[in-house]
Amino acid sequence: MGGAADETIFVAVGKSVESSKTTLLWALDNFVGKKICLLHVHRPAHSAAFNGKFVIYKPKENGVKVSQQDVEMQKINEIFNHYQSFLAEAGVEADKIWIERDDVGKGIVESISSHNIRWLVMGAAANKYYSKNLSTLKSRKAIFVCQNAPEFSHIWFTCNGRLIYTRELRNDSKANEETNTDLRNNEKLEGETIPSLLSVTSLHSETRQLECSMSEPVPQTFEQAYLPIQRSRSEDLDYSFRSFNPLILPQTIEGRSLIQHSAESGKSKLQGRLRSLKSQGSEDATSTSKLRSVSDQAKSLEISYAKESNERKELEKELKRKKEELEAVQNQHSGIIKHLHAVQEQNSALENQISKSRSVEGELEEKIVSAVELLIAFKERRDRLRIEHGEAMREVRVLRKSVRMESPSFCGPLILSFTFEEIIQATHSFDQSCKIREGRYGTMYKGTLRHADVAIKMLPFSGSRGALDFQDEVEVLSRVRHPNLVTLIGTCPESYSLVYEYMKNGSLEDRLTCRGKKSPPFLWQTRMLIAAEICSTLIFLHSHEPSIIHGNLKPSNILLDSNFVSKISDLGISRLARKEDPHPHLSSVYKDPEYHATGVLTRESDVYSFGVILLRLITGRSISSVVKDVRCALEMGNFNTVLDVSAGDWPLDEVEQLARVSARCCESNKLDRPDLVSEIWTVLELMRDLAITSASKLHLEESRQAPSHFVCPIYQEVMKDPLIAADGHTYEAEAIRGWLDSGHNTSPMTNLKLEHTDLVPNYALLYAIQEWRQLL
Repeated sequence: MGGAADETIFVAVGKSVESSKTTLLWALDNFVGKKICLLHVHRPAHSAAFNGKFVIYKPKENGVKVSQQDVEMQKINEIFNHYQSFLAEAGVEADKIWIERDDVGKGIVESISSHNIRWLVMGAAANKYYSKNLSTLKSRKAIFVCQNAPEFSHIWFTCNGRLIYTRELRNDSKANEETNTDLRNNEKLEGETIPSLLSVTSLHSETRQLECSMSEPVPQTFEQAYLPIQRSRSEDLDYSFRSFNPLILPQTIEGRSLIQHSAESGKSKLQGRLRSLKSQGSEDATSTSKLRSVSDQAKSLEISYAKESNERKELEKELKRKKEELEAVQNQHSGIIKHLHAVQEQNSALENQISKSRSVEGELEEKIVSAVELLIAFKERRDRLRIEHGEAMREVRVLRKSVRMESPSFCGPLILSFTFEEIIQATHSFDQSCKIREGRYGTMYKGTLRHADVAIKMLPFSGSRGALDFQDEVEVLSRVRHPNLVTLIGTCPESYSLVYEYMKNGSLEDRLTCRGKKSPPFLWQTRMLIAAEICSTLIFLHSHEPSIIHGNLKPSNILLDSNFVSKISDLGISRLARKEDPHPHLSSVYKDPEYHATGVLTRESDVYSFGVILLRLITGRSISSVVKDVRCALEMGNFNTVLDVSAGDWPLDEVEQLARVSARCCESNKLDRPDLVSEIWTVLELMRDLAITSASKLHLEESRQAPSHFVCPIYQEVMKDPLIAADGHTYEAEAIRGWLDSGHNTSPMTNLKLEHTDLVPNYALLYAIQEWRQLL
């Protein structure tokens, strides 16, 4: 394939078109217009099929006997047929050569030597080993070819359609090597630089031929000397015009220096020959005129060279300008891309914001609808309450008139008198479900009298106790009024009962013992507020003239209203029942030990009971061991071990001081007990101030300031699932269902028979409660 191999790009291919497709495509993309020849090393079934000879494919003639050689040849033809089909689809024609060898690498090296292959493209590694950081040869045959191929061959190693490594020409000049290095470093211009490299190499070959011809011995005659010079001149001109190639100039400054160096070298050699000819001209006078002509031609060449140099400089300036314009365009394109990305991100953020705004808009619309429904419900309730209020006021006026007209023989003007029939109706004939508690001094029932919730105390009846004593005691009690005393509403002399205002949140005993799931423990702030309220009430009673002794102070007699404000009940009950108490020593453990011995109640008796209550509020422990436990803890110096941790973080120094005062209240000798005003109230006032300043908004707002219509009439807690019953009142779902499931068919509020037992969710109230909780 002689001289044609100098301009032919050989591509080493394997048996599979798929595995060699990327290498072949790379060669087609980067050597557009160049002649392509496929090189295949066939590995035969046995090692001596074709005796290692190179074969250029030719069709077999008909009638030849089929042999092992024919089988191998058929395999090779099939391989080349696949490649020809692939190339035909790409619109490219290619020659093909093959050699049969057991070692593919050795076969490729031998093919390069035999066919004088100057340009070869082959794979660097299998495509599956490709990565962006791949920069070395991975295939053993590629490494072998790179190390053993003849020096005149230029080899490109590719992987997955990317140039990985270049084995450059090793016998060319330094400028050629630098040009090849520049070729590898400019992958963006692969399609332009690789064909240019071919032109430059061809140009160097012609330059070497020119130098060889100029180095031959000088002929003895002018004709012999002139003809080589003329050929050299024509070759130099051809060299100059072929070297002035736009595809070569843009490569590197080193490439341009190579061309300039070659031209100057030719010029210097030409001048040397001219000097030699001039020395011979002295021997032959006839050659003088021709030498002069040759000199003129040399000057013409110098002018042409200078012109070409100027044009080259202009082209270099133009090339530099174009490069600067290209860089400016690339920078502008990069800026536009960055701006586009920023706009896209901003657009995405705006779309998300629009989506969130629409979601918020929907939620606000739902809240507005709920608020409108709640407003309508409130207006309806307001109108209903106005009607009820008007009716109640009319009834109050009627009752006041009847009270003024009547002159009861035993009751003062501040309390009402009820009949026994009203008491029976209010308690549903003393139904067990209406019973609140039962004690030594009677049974307490819950009932409704004249559309108001009341607590009815049924005192134990004794025939020996005269009605006059009962009337006198009730008249005294009815005149004692204090914000923290349960209000006595009226009496029923027939049933020997007292009617009090109803306290919705039960007693302090229920909270200390956490009876029922609806009785969570109090925080220490609430406990200290209750203790201060009790202390102020005792100071009020003891400061009365004559002093009023409660005599039965204990947590079960300290009741809590809907706002958890404490009120003391059973005032004076001990005096009504004391005369008939046959076993005073069996009375409550909250009572003064001296009372058990003497049966006489004093102000110190209330101090003793209050001290025990304070210790229970601080520790949360049972009455049986609370006094002993606190005293032991104070003596051992580990008082914090007896504090009730469920009440929150106590102020340790202040609460320990209060505990010491409370323990003194429980002394057996009343003379050792502290004064209620000067000692106990001083410490309690400090604790109350701390409780007020440190109480959390959540607990205090929910426990003391919840709107009344948010509270279930049965549980006396803020409702979580409000349901409307047939009586028009709203209850907690669990409470009203338990009421109806227990067999009741009457209203818990009005005691009237319910028309039906259907329950309707009160969504408007539920939304109002939820919004109220969010504001806490």
